[in-house]
Amino acid sequence: MLSVPGDDLASGGVARRFVREMARAWGLPAEAAEVLEAVAGELVANALEHTVSRFIVVELTRSDDGRTAGVRVTDEGRGEAAVQAEPDEECGRGLLIVEALTKRWGWLRTGKGYTVWGEVNAW
Repeated sequence: MLSVPGDDLASGGVARRFVREMARAWGLPAEAAEVLEAVAGELVANALEHTVSRFIVVELTRSDDGRTAGVRVTDEGRGEAAVQAEPDEECGRGLLIVEALTKRWGWLRTGKGYTVWGEVNAW
């Protein structure tokens, strides 16, 4: 798990590096690691853009059988909620990208904010 500042655009790069390094440490195939890194980047960018959060938490998960890996990004949820844009809009397509890259994704309102997650096939 990694906690990054919610008001620093450099947090996106820090989160992507964390995901890349953890995926390699787990021995995930390069393609799965790249997808997880991209998904984490989009989710952290969403949190940075659409919430007022002191901190954003990035967490990697694996299924018990190791076939699925995931990333969860939790923010404090203050501010406007991110909305999934239409494909022809110029900005706001981060969740469309997450949907295209993952086998499953979703979000939930937590007591302190939002958690948005995505899962990919690891093998």
